[in-house]
Amino acid sequence: MLFSYFLSLWINYEKTIPTIWTDILLIRQVMKVERKILRFLFLLGIGLLPVIFRKKPAKDWFLVFFFKGYLSSFVDSIVTSKKWLNFPVRFLPKHFQINILFDYLLFPITCVAYNQISQHSKLPGIILKSFYFSIPMTFIEVLLEKYTNLIKYNKGWHWYDTLLTETCTFLLSRTCIGFVRKLDKDNKKQSFL
Repeated sequence: MLFSYFLSLWINYEKTIPTIWTDILLIRQVMKVERKILRFLFLLGIGLLPVIFRKKPAKDWFLVFFFKGYLSSFVDSIVTSKKWLNFPVRFLPKHFQINILFDYLLFPITCVAYNQISQHSKLPGIILKSFYFSIPMTFIEVLLEKYTNLIKYNKGWHWYDTLLTETCTFLLSRTCIGFVRKLDKDNKKQSFL
């Protein structure tokens, strides 16, 4: 009786080892694909940096870039600490819970492009153009959430939360740079007097 018990354990053990090994290999292949996506996005972001800062006034674009990096990392820290959203595969996972590639490179680049496009727009155009950027970004995030392990929505977070957050941060950054331009313009007027 005891022998048959151990024999059944051994038989089941031999059957599960290949399955476990195949699962491990499959997980490693998926993670390799996700790492390749991250590397591609990193290289794309680095390649776009000289392009977005070519347009004048460069100081405004640097200000938008750094403000957006700060703002998005602040929002992401809150969202990840509340466990509404997580990034299972990301750069520097031992040091950051947020997706630093998105928060410090890709999202700020997108925001600079948005600010450049909406620089001379009136309020309805500014709002409409923010959706030109936030809707495709939300769509891509939903696809990444569904088909990869780069981002995972948890209880309390949905695609419309992403859309709203991205749109609001675009508009907030546009408002801040508009305010800075107004202050800069007023300072220039006072210096001529």
